[in-house]
Amino acid sequence: MSLLAGLRERRARGELAVDLEAARARVAALENVATTMLGCVRSLVLDIDELGAHDIKTRLAQLTTQLRQGAEASEISETCAQQRSEILEFAERERDYLDRRDAELRRIIEVLSHGLAGVSQGAATYHRRLLDNGTRLEAASRLSDLVKMRAAITAEVHGLRTAIAERQVEEQTQAQALRREVEQLRQNVARAQTEARTDPLTGAANRAAFDEELARRCELAAAGREGFALVFADIDHFKRINDSYGHPVGDRVLTAFVEFLRARIRRSDTLARYGGEEFGVILPGAALRPALRKARRMNEELARSDWAVDLATKLKFTASMGVAAWQPGEGASGLVERVDRALYRAKHEGRNRVVKA
Repeated sequence: MSLLAGLRERRARGELAVDLEAARARVAALENVATTMLGCVRSLVLDIDELGAHDIKTRLAQLTTQLRQGAEASEISETCAQQRSEILEFAERERDYLDRRDAELRRIIEVLSHGLAGVSQGAATYHRRLLDNGTRLEAASRLSDLVKMRAAITAEVHGLRTAIAERQVEEQTQAQALRREVEQLRQNVARAQTEARTDPLTGAANRAAFDEELARRCELAAAGREGFALVFADIDHFKRINDSYGHPVGDRVLTAFVEFLRARIRRSDTLARYGGEEFGVILPGAALRPALRKARRMNEELARSDWAVDLATKLKFTASMGVAAWQPGEGASGLVERVDRALYRAKHEGRNRVVKA
């Protein structure tokens, strides 16, 4: 029950006779008490039990009892003054307590601040470590990528080297095949050229090769390089050999005659089948007399030789020869004409002889 409610109840029962002045005094005292209590309450932050303010509660209870019992204003004012003094002491003790609590809180805050600073520093260190580890992991990842890239490049280079080696082997094989083909073509061309310039039966040069070489020798001689001599040889009575022994024997006679002449001339000399059973020999660097001696010696040896037709038959044959030396200003046709006339005279004079032009 509140103080005012108690006063009303007492006045209703007729227990309280209060004059106006006394009532005003009590109201003023109550206002002072309320103001003081309000100031105490405002200045307090913590519970007063924490400061050991049991005496203040007791005196407040006494003041309340005095008010309910209708004590005099002077007595209430005295009590309020004592209560004010005690409340001020209480407030002083509260401020000291609060100062101590503030200091303790400041120390706690300082400790917490240091702890937080340490935690922040540790967190920063941990963050840096995380960053360093991340950098290392990224570097390791890049290194792994580089290793993989290097392995891929190495494999690609190995594949390229293998492909190049295979290509080189293939190209070498193709080059060897091409060289063989070229060599075969060269041999074929050489063979074709040889065949084109060679008589197929006797192996001597043919008429075209003879004409070409004779023209070349005439040009060289005309240029003052080297003179030469020309010998025409014709097998005597060759038609009779063919008629008597047959053409195969006649072919063997032609071949044997070429072998006979080739064995007795130089490698630089040219032996050619001029036509039928007639052959020409070009002797580079030879004058008329040496050419005549060579022709007569060959003619005599041929006349003494026997040629086996078969196991039971031997054959002898002779040849007529015309010899001429190149003369300044003379062409191939003129030289051939002179040698041919000399050969004709040898035939006309009885065969098996050598006649100079």
